[in-house]
Amino acid sequence: MGLAANAALATQNIGLADCGGLFLLHQDDKQFSIKSCGIKDSSQIRNFKVYGAFTHTAVQGRYTDSWSVKSLSKLNVGSAGFESHYKYITLGVSVNTFPMITSNISVHREDSLFKANASIARGSINLGNISWIPDKETESVGTISVDWQTHVLYKHLSAESKIGSNFINLSFDQIQTTPHNPEKEHYIRDSANVFILGAKYRHDFSTSRLDAGYTFASADATLYGIFHSENSRKRFLYAPIEAALHLGYLKWDWESWRTRLAYANLSGTLKSNASRYYETLAPNRALPPSAIQGLSFAFLQEMFRVDADLNAYVFLGGFSKHWNFGTRYEFVPDAGLDFYRASGELKIKKDVETTKVMGASYAYSEDFQRNLSSFGSVLSLGFELRKKGSVEVSLDYGISQVIPFDIEHKDLNKESDGLQKSSQSSSKSNSISSLLFRNGFATHLGLNAKF
Repeated sequence: MGLAANAALATQNIGLADCGGLFLLHQDDKQFSIKSCGIKDSSQIRNFKVYGAFTHTAVQGRYTDSWSVKSLSKLNVGSAGFESHYKYITLGVSVNTFPMITSNISVHREDSLFKANASIARGSINLGNISWIPDKETESVGTISVDWQTHVLYKHLSAESKIGSNFINLSFDQIQTTPHNPEKEHYIRDSANVFILGAKYRHDFSTSRLDAGYTFASADATLYGIFHSENSRKRFLYAPIEAALHLGYLKWDWESWRTRLAYANLSGTLKSNASRYYETLAPNRALPPSAIQGLSFAFLQEMFRVDADLNAYVFLGGFSKHWNFGTRYEFVPDAGLDFYRASGELKIKKDVETTKVMGASYAYSEDFQRNLSSFGSVLSLGFELRKKGSVEVSLDYGISQVIPFDIEHKDLNKESDGLQKSSQSSSKSNSISSLLFRNGFATHLGLNAKF
């Protein structure tokens, strides 16, 4: 009886269900949204913990210029794993349906003075489908649909320490992908190397807490678009990309108030290659020879070499407050207001090579530059319902909306035959009515149970 009672006291079960969505853009020529729902359950008996989860995620994007690119990724991922806690070491293994397997080991003291963690994971991830839609679809040329599956090796190292009221965490992550050739007609393969460095600091005061963090990420990747027909493979996309990301934040929580500052900077480059068969995009190589023969004067005979530079940043700062009503049954509403300043510059140089009759060809170049800036606010509202006791249940719901005060963009187009300038400015009166609940809108609903 005593052993049974002790085992019951040492058992803990936690269940979580959550759904959310981010609707970042919904315009005629540009769209981007993310929707996700998931459930998770875990059970811990003394020093042994098992857990399982299922998540459905849908990512959709579309960009239209003189042609359209549409991407769609739907992931249904199930995962399961266990952790075994000992005096100075914790071991864990998890698997999911990507498929991917992750092993984890951490070394720690009995107190929280020091802890070191190492993880390694290997597997493949289906990143979804990308479709190229020509202006005028014909019987010979329709939508080109490309699948993208990446093969990943992930490594993680971290160390943390808590000395008095101070907490420090340092981490290092590396993601490597290797190219593979699946037996599909159109596919994308990638070769990437990503490094992520992170640092976090927290100080606990008597009635408040200060948090600060910084993350740096560097990526060097090359994307290849391949058309596979019988025993031949033709490359129609070659995109070497370099990118860097800086993230920093500072937060201060005091009783029911929270204040925060955040900064992000993203830079990236796409470089062209002058060698033959290394065009950034060669649409004619994505089609079978029978289709190319009837398209001597079509857009698909054009090949593109593209150089691009992107630099963007955003500052965000604001505050939020929550209120508590009730004791055993609690109602906790909260409201937050943040202000942001965002700016970005995109430069593109595009060389277009066109093959004409009798093998003759000509080329011309286009220079495009877009400067975009915006100033506005982010309004967040939400609430949480809690039931305390031997069985704890909570329900939370929240919404966030970007409210721009001003949006400005300037375009500069330069072609080989002249210079053309155009600029456009959108202010509050022209933009908010069309942006609310369609652009920059996020929502989530969560249910949590603990017993």
